[in-house]
Amino acid sequence: MAAAPADLIASEYCSFPGGSTRIDKVSCQGDFATIALIPTPGGGGCEELYMTIAPSQAANAGFTPRDYFVTSGPNIWQIRLPNPPTLFAVIPDSGCSPDHTGITFDHEGALGQFAFDMIVTCKFSGGVWAVDGAGTVNAVGNFHSGGQIGEIESPAVVPRTFGPFGGKIWVADEEYPNTSTTMLGAIHAMDENGNVTLGVVEWHGAEAVLVIPQTPCTFCSGGELFQAITLNEQGPYGIYQYFPASFEGLGGNVLVPSEAATGTALVQFDGTNYVTSVFDMIPGATFEGASFADCDVPTPTPTSTPAATFTPTATFTPTATATFTPTATATATATATFTPTPTATATATFTPTPTPTPTPLMIGVTTKTFSSNKVTITFQNDAAVDQVLTGLAMTWPQATNGNLTKITMGAITIYNTSTGGGTLNTSSLLGTTAQRTIAANGGTATLTFTFHNNVSTNASNYTGTATFNPFGSVTMLP
Repeated sequence: MAAAPADLIASEYCSFPGGSTRIDKVSCQGDFATIALIPTPGGGGCEELYMTIAPSQAANAGFTPRDYFVTSGPNIWQIRLPNPPTLFAVIPDSGCSPDHTGITFDHEGALGQFAFDMIVTCKFSGGVWAVDGAGTVNAVGNFHSGGQIGEIESPAVVPRTFGPFGGKIWVADEEYPNTSTTMLGAIHAMDENGNVTLGVVEWHGAEAVLVIPQTPCTFCSGGELFQAITLNEQGPYGIYQYFPASFEGLGGNVLVPSEAATGTALVQFDGTNYVTSVFDMIPGATFEGASFADCDVPTPTPTSTPAATFTPTATFTPTATATFTPTATATATATATFTPTPTATATATFTPTPTPTPTPLMIGVTTKTFSSNKVTITFQNDAAVDQVLTGLAMTWPQATNGNLTKITMGAITIYNTSTGGGTLNTSSLLGTTAQRTIAANGGTATLTFTFHNNVSTNASNYTGTATFNPFGSVTMLP
């Protein structure tokens, strides 16, 4: 399955109408509707097809954010609703047959020449491949180069700050034999040059690598993590959801569910070692595909809403004219009562409203500077409540500024992923909620955007918005 704030999709296991596997979209209420039929490897049978949704960062590699991608053996299918599926790329690796071909996107930009690419893993061969937005396939490396492995699946590029193997591709290997106990299963890591480290973390029946978002978001059902579970191997099955409260304070760490019914591990780095603890245990539960709601997948832009919003505006003008022109006061039954009260109220109410209303609710930009390799923007919060920075979107002249390398809020680094292409759109911000909060009633905070080169000093070369909770979006550039 794959999840985002506006999307939850899942592949069925043993559904093969006409030699195909159903891909379903799940509603906010948990109802299923089939949106595509993907040709199954070998023309049918019970196969595991994995999937992902292109995040905003993938635009840097030429992808269109919000596209769905599904693996079927070596074939990668693209779904862009309402169009039917199209074959996007073919991995030249026989070890990608018949199924369990893993797929993810690099959100970190830490993989050098493969930054923001789609990452594909082949179960039996141990091969890892990078695919760009044009469907071009490049080899990254092979996990067999590190020694004996079992079978790999469900990759993720973990945060750069996550210990010595941060910013690397992590994969699950439920049958890894060389553990410190008799229990099979571990997590392996590979860097952008194909260098492999086996057994970074051990967990029996390791099924997937799930990075807990730093800034959580939810699907419309209220769930943050979605997990496919079968009870007692052949028993009842379904999609379970976990709510944000379960992950409070755990952003940036990793979960590893088990297909061997040993529960889900929480992996943390204690400054010296990666340590595991039991995050969740459902008796008899066999864990399969899972996905956090990907905060970096943009929500669709409504098409009908603007039209609906505009219509009342058109109607509003004639209504106001019609009411005012025919002198409603003269026709009213109680002229003496109506004239002094409503007229005075209308004048008094109408005049002050534009002035005081924005002031207590306002959060805005007070200063912008462009100097050396930095763009500095100061916000002031005149609202009556604290405001938390939850997202940033920005464009800049890439040819002049080069990559965006870091963003700080005061002294706190809230973004440290080298980002090119002249575009940033992220809700994956570092730091605690408290560190990203601007105090109410006049509090200020300064965002500093650091670039690789000296920046353009022409503000019109930039666009940008900052999103605050609960206020909403604030234009900061130009």
